[in-house]
Amino acid sequence: MKWIRNRYELKVINENAEFKNHHIPTYEECVEMCSSEEPSFYESKMVVDGYNVSVFNYRFAMYKDFVTPIPDKPEVKAYEMRGLTFVFNKDGSLYNRYILLEKFFNLNQVPESMYSVVKDYKIKYVNNKEDGSIASFIRLPNGKAYGKSKMGFDNDQANGINRIYKTNPSIKKLVDWALDNDIVAIFEYVAPHNRIVLRYAKEELILLRLRDNKTGLHIDIKEHLDKIGDIKIAPFEDDFRDLDHLIEITATKIDKEGSIVTAVDKHGRIKLFKLKTPWYCERHGLLTEDLYREHIIIGYILDDKIDDILGQIPEEEVEAHERINKIISIVKQATTDKVADIQKSYQVFVAMGENRKDYALKYIKIDPNFGYVMSMSKGGDIYELAKDWVRRYTDRLMIARDWLKKKDATLFFQDPEDNEDDN
Repeated sequence: MKWIRNRYELKVINENAEFKNHHIPTYEECVEMCSSEEPSFYESKMVVDGYNVSVFNYRFAMYKDFVTPIPDKPEVKAYEMRGLTFVFNKDGSLYNRYILLEKFFNLNQVPESMYSVVKDYKIKYVNNKEDGSIASFIRLPNGKAYGKSKMGFDNDQANGINRIYKTNPSIKKLVDWALDNDIVAIFEYVAPHNRIVLRYAKEELILLRLRDNKTGLHIDIKEHLDKIGDIKIAPFEDDFRDLDHLIEITATKIDKEGSIVTAVDKHGRIKLFKLKTPWYCERHGLLTEDLYREHIIIGYILDDKIDDILGQIPEEEVEAHERINKIISIVKQATTDKVADIQKSYQVFVAMGENRKDYALKYIKIDPNFGYVMSMSKGGDIYELAKDWVRRYTDRLMIARDWLKKKDATLFFQDPEDNEDDN
């Protein structure tokens, strides 16, 4: 497939079938996904240089949430709900919608990424998995470009992304070309002060992907090296024979997070999945030996690290996958309930004119949400406060087990030592 746009020839990987599984939702569909009783998706509304902008993301989202986010609309998918951004004109009409990188999973994490499913896919290429923060750019109706992280525009990562755009001519040239052609250039923002596990010597943007912003199709980076110039690209890996060999060598790698595999299924559709190195998981504190330490599992869920645990569990251990997914559901529901509980107390505070002294005199001893209300009055995020409550309530193994058992009597518990090899 070839397209001509603004005199630039864009060579696009594969046919339209590639994108069939990754429906790009409309703004109205995104709002509907956020309006369910137990939403996994949420909208962040903000104003950027005088323009209304909405950024959508997700919390505690399970596989089914991405596949069928609106039960009575099976055609709607939520794979693009990671940093999906809508920019509006001053009159409220939509100016443009900007995708990011679609949701994809670790090997053996979900049904579509199980080894038995992907083992026969044709691997197109493999990239190094960088260890920073995802970054992209949008353009406002006034023509100005703004860099953003997954979460938005007002954070340390976004500030760094914009700083690089303003000071690095190569980055600015590529980003401007991409925006002129309605292409999303997706980067990893890395810096010494933005360390996850791996250490990076300097602040920079590493190019990960180019995607057509209208269709979501992935554009072959190798076909546009003349426009990329000296910008660092996530390295392509070619020292493997097939998937089995890639899995084998990934298990021995050090100083590396992992790899992103871009493959083609039997229908010609592009499929992405991740391989994480055991070295990285160990240093990130993600150990499968914690599988039967429920308080630690809850912590992984609250810290959004549970995907990597699921990716380490072999495909045949179906019960373990089901068990963790049950715990995810419990934590998600408990957090949602606590948000509602805190919000109810906060509305009492608002009804009292947001007078902290009067509220304290009446409720400090009788409302368990008093501290959270005071935190909200100072700008605290209600969802983070609710997560803190769950964390505090389940910070010991037996307490966490009792709590989970009350939520779901079918859950099975065993001592961590029972899962260790006697030899």
